[in-house]
This record gives sequence, structure tokens and C-alpha cells, in this order.
Amino acid sequence: MKQILFILSIVAFIGGLIAAQQFLSGPSEQKKLTPIAGKSFGGDFTLTPESGPSVSLSDFRGKVVVLYFGYASCPDVCPTSLATIGSALKSLSKEELAQVQGIFISVDPERDQGEKLMQFAQYFHPSMVGITGTPEQIQTLAKQYGSYFAKVETDSALSYLMDHTSTTFVIGRDGGFIRSLAHGSTAEEMATGIRSAL
Repeated sequence: MKQILFILSIVAFIGGLIAAQQFLSGPSEQKKLTPIAGKSFGGDFTLTPESGPSVSLSDFRGKVVVLYFGYASCPDVCPTSLATIGSALKSLSKEELAQVQGIFISVDPERDQGEKLMQFAQYFHPSMVGITGTPEQIQTLAKQYGSYFAKVETDSALSYLMDHTSTTFVIGRDGGFIRSLAHGSTAEEMATGIRSAL
């Protein structure tokens, strides 16, 4: 009896993993906002940096948006993820690229502002934009996209690091969440995810 219960629990666990995978990388037809625990996942947002005008997701309506949360002082994860996004964007045709907008959202507004943030984003691809907002806006937006970040004090020259989720989000032309791509996805997988939304 115990053996049967054990086998059933393993089957249920594997079934849960498969369901979670299908949810996180759902079919390209899933262009509506995806409900999570009774709430909408993703959706529009507006960020107001200390310098420069406010930026909203709706400013890019009509384009597929590739969205990533990180920070410019990140020592490893962000450069790796952004390089992958940049490679994916470079693999698109000129016509495809014209329909896509890459957005890097800094979770470290204390250090990332204005031209510095924009230059960092565009280092990985010239069409990328770097934006940030108030800490409260960033926190709300991160929750909206099921992401996490927190300041971690260190003894390094950087003073502190930002612990954060490293997921790339693909958002449809209508502003609705389509799919997420985990850290470690290849440029080819990223390009396929983008093309599925075009």
C-alpha cells in the first residue's frame, strides 16, 4: 500500500511540474493576461525616473516587447542574460526587429539613472532601452510580473548587490503576457520565443 501511495505521489509531482512548465512557456496563442491566484499576471505599467519622462509599456503598443529586470552593476547574471537577448535580437531579420522592443528595467534606481542606464542597455543591442522608476514603482511592477529583488549588503567595492529574479518576459503587441524564458535559455530559444509572438 505504501509503495502504491509513493508511486502515486511521484506521478502527481511530475504532473505538477509538467503543468507548471506549460504555464510558464505556454503556446503562442496565449496572448491574454494570464491569471495567477485570481489576479492578472503582467499588464501595463508606468515608471517615472528621477531624470527624464515617464515611460509606460503602452508606449510600445504594436510591438512585441522583450522585458528583463536587472541592474547595471550586476557582476554576472544580468550581463549573461542581456547578451543572450542581444544575440537573439541580432538573429532577427530587419523586418522582424522593427516589430520588437527590448526593455531593460533596473531594480537599482539608486545607481542606475538616465544616460548611464541607457548606455548599459544599448551595449547589448542598439535597440534596447533602459528604464527605471521609483523604488515603490519597481516593487509593484516586479510583483506584477511575478519577480523578486532585494538589496544585499556586501563588503565589496560595490557596497551592495541586488538579488533578483532572472527571467525574460515576452509581451505581445497588445500588452498581454505571452511567455517567460528562464535564465540559461539559449539565444536560439529566445529568438524562437520572440518570433512566436510576431
